[in-house]
Amino acid sequence: MLRDKFLTAGLFLFTTLSFAQSVYVGKYNEISHTSLDSANNTIFVFFKDYYKKIDLETFEIDSVKIVVGPQFGFIGAKPVLVNSNYYFVHTQGGIVYKLQNDTIKRIDNSFNHKMQINSNIFVYDDKILRYGGYGFWSARNFFTYFDTDLLEWETISPVNSKEVPKGTFDGLYILDNDNAYIFNGKSIDDFNKTEMYFNNEVWKYNFKLNEWRYLGTSEFIDLTHFPHPIRYKKTLLVLYTNGISTIDLGNNKHTKFKHGKYSNNVIASLNHYFLNDRFYFFTFRSNSANYNVNLRSASENEFMGEFISEKPFYSNYNLLKGSFSLVAGLLFMALLANFGFKQFKKRKKIVLLDNGLRFQNKFIEFDEKAMEILKLLVLGTEVSSNKILSIVEEKQYSAAHNERIKVQKLDEINLKIKTLLAFSEDIVQSKKSDNDKRIRLYFINKNLFFLQ
Repeated sequence: MLRDKFLTAGLFLFTTLSFAQSVYVGKYNEISHTSLDSANNTIFVFFKDYYKKIDLETFEIDSVKIVVGPQFGFIGAKPVLVNSNYYFVHTQGGIVYKLQNDTIKRIDNSFNHKMQINSNIFVYDDKILRYGGYGFWSARNFFTYFDTDLLEWETISPVNSKEVPKGTFDGLYILDNDNAYIFNGKSIDDFNKTEMYFNNEVWKYNFKLNEWRYLGTSEFIDLTHFPHPIRYKKTLLVLYTNGISTIDLGNNKHTKFKHGKYSNNVIASLNHYFLNDRFYFFTFRSNSANYNVNLRSASENEFMGEFISEKPFYSNYNLLKGSFSLVAGLLFMALLANFGFKQFKKRKKIVLLDNGLRFQNKFIEFDEKAMEILKLLVLGTEVSSNKILSIVEEKQYSAAHNERIKVQKLDEINLKIKTLLAFSEDIVQSKKSDNDKRIRLYFINKNLFFLQ
């Protein structure tokens, strides 16, 4: 009898501890925004006309009703926390709202100029800042800040800079003390204003010195599947379908990890957070047909898996220029002459890399299975449906489900290459076999690719 009581008590304690770091938040399609209040150890979840405040120590929830004006919409507004006050900054231009006495009110003296679409919005020195942004066939290359006295946006002048970056939008940033690192953005072609391309330059701006510094170039960080990187210590943590990477620009490190116990189950479209040595992330509740969302917590070891590799994130070949001798210069010119024609051809063609495709100065990343399919198509002749199916199939799924996976993978490949080339037609096509009409063969236009 006593032994049974101990077992019952132990089971109750285990159950309590197991679920202490998980709490139901709401329905997925009703969540407008989430935001972290690190000073008060709280996460806010905003809905249409109320918000939930979640205490990260106890996981207790307070729901607060808010009054929202008819002109305000959570879509197109980013919540920003400054000194425990919530502001909502319009993602296209100058409009700013503030949560005051449980009412969201517009406070700015600006207007929706649509000149800073998809700019970086963040807080520095208790001020709302934004960098870059797109508007009217051009991209911005400067910072603005919201003056809470004038209730208008003012610019920050890089007066001590010898050079400035090209304007970008839809990029990434890392804020480290007085330094803002800007990278992985898109720019507008100077000679064709309707064309955009991946800008691979990495820049650092020091707010104390008002000075830009060019750091180098980097590979493209694909945010297709997980568009919201996590601010992890002084790095940016990016989730992929097959793993995790952290970007540390202060130390120029790009580190890759395997997925941990929980990192592969987060909701891709929501923001997730790291605070006080723990990750806080949103997941769908198990066996939930209504897309009910839970907030969960995990340690670093639970969220991040085994270390894979580490390498520099950016490279700066300009630093080597001063050390080149005349002989090295002549050698370079000789090599340039020998391989000039090949390089010219290369620039006009798609280059097949180990992890993606490059066309001119644009790059699109593919996963391992997609690259295996592409190499078969480009380096071989016609590829049978069964051959492609053998690459993507998962043994635990039915034949019909694996067929859908194959079709989705080919559609993904076509979509990415069409985006890379600005084509409207599919690059990977299919036909029935001349020998057996039951067999479908896939092929690709090899003239589009650079082959050694």
